[in-house]
Amino acid sequence: MKILITGATGSLGAFFTRYFSRKGHEIIATGRSEDPPPQLLQYASYLQADITEELNFPEVDVVIHTAALSDDKAAMSDLLKANVDGMRNVLKATQSCPKFIHISSSSVYVPSPNPIKEGEFGARYKMSLAPYGQSKLLSEEVIQEEAKHSSVFILRPRVLYGVGDKVILPRMLKFVTKGKLQYPGDLKNKMSMTHYENLGHAVDLCLQSDKTGINTYNVADNEEYIMIDILRLMTRHLYGRKLDEKRIPLWIPKLMAYFKIGGITPLLIRATTMDMTLDLQKIKSELGYNPQATMYNRIEELSVWVEQIGGVEVILSEDKGLAWAV
Repeated sequence: MKILITGATGSLGAFFTRYFSRKGHEIIATGRSEDPPPQLLQYASYLQADITEELNFPEVDVVIHTAALSDDKAAMSDLLKANVDGMRNVLKATQSCPKFIHISSSSVYVPSPNPIKEGEFGARYKMSLAPYGQSKLLSEEVIQEEAKHSSVFILRPRVLYGVGDKVILPRMLKFVTKGKLQYPGDLKNKMSMTHYENLGHAVDLCLQSDKTGINTYNVADNEEYIMIDILRLMTRHLYGRKLDEKRIPLWIPKLMAYFKIGGITPLLIRATTMDMTLDLQKIKSELGYNPQATMYNRIEELSVWVEQIGGVEVILSEDKGLAWAV
């Protein structure tokens, strides 16, 4: 197949470019940068494209749309421009393409003590969502209203991670201060996570599916995680030792979030203190989804990658080049 991937200089787009090229597909990778990472050109042809502007894309069989602004602290106007207006531009430029796959987000949901099903979102939740979640929900609504593709898949992963990650790993490692793991509350909240490989598996199933219309699925690892367990696992492997720990009273970061101090946001507090797991029955029953990767069987791979690129400090730099430093 001839596949166009937006956001190919980001972590997820970079992974998809490598993943589907290795499966024998012809890849056209797009990104805002005029000069793509040299490694990208080993897997794909490159097309410079800013989704916030009018686009001119070639004819392809499939579009995988990953380009988005996912900064929790971004202004709502910027999020709408990138995630909503950008969606309109991509849809318009690819309307003759038969299959469109949009990587949305579980941020369209509010936390729940029970696994969340695909239908448990909507307009009634918008005021409870963080700005990023609102923009992703609105991007899905644009698809519902304007997509002309015969087959559309909306995938909602939760906490994406893997080799090349320059988003989730830095966020988690920021819990380490002066060599000590410091965290609010007890962090015993349940959470879903999604390894890039499992999301690639889900997209592959969409490519093979003959389903038409608009289809929405949650995507995550089979494993249900406890956040403090994941932090301990990651820090032990990435720092090479078990770190001392310090528990911080929850009211302190909540107060910091209220007054917007130190980059602490209400979304961060919610994500680190409330249960958020995804129900996977729909994608399993309809597409045959069978994820194999977990944080437990991929932590060594992550640890080796972090060491190869220069260690934890390089991850914490959140350098844009990390997506292709593989």
